[in-house]
Amino acid sequence: MSSPITILLAEDNPGDVFLVRRALEKHGLRDVELVVVEDGQAAFRYIEQVDADDSLFPPDLALLDLNLPRATGSRILIRIRESRRCSAIPIIIVTSSDSPLDRAAAAQLGATNYFQKPGDLAGFMQLGRIVREALDGQAARVVAKA
Repeated sequence: MSSPITILLAEDNPGDVFLVRRALEKHGLRDVELVVVEDGQAAFRYIEQVDADDSLFPPDLALLDLNLPRATGSRILIRIRESRRCSAIPIIIVTSSDSPLDRAAAAQLGATNYFQKPGDLAGFMQLGRIVREALDGQAARVVAKA
């Protein structure tokens, strides 16, 4: 992958933001611009800004926590899928919830993948592999369309 990758991370826990950065680095994703928003309203503003300004690059991928203040990850997922410029990006739900209902809802709303935050560091580091696979799959789709 060339040029910096932009990832939207909607996460209100600074510890989890740190772990996401580490997981990305561990899987070779070092040239990443991580746009961190700490609540749902900030995520909405970011997507609206990208939709309104063609000089801004849309994110290559979004990581969404389901349990955010001011708007849930599910609402952000819906907003991204309705976005003029971001609708096709991979979206990975990153949450502590293991609820089958949350998983089903995320899939129905168009999430690319669902990652339950594990209780151990090694498990959390697997998020980097999932992100890399999603980005590689996105690049393959772009090449196929060209």
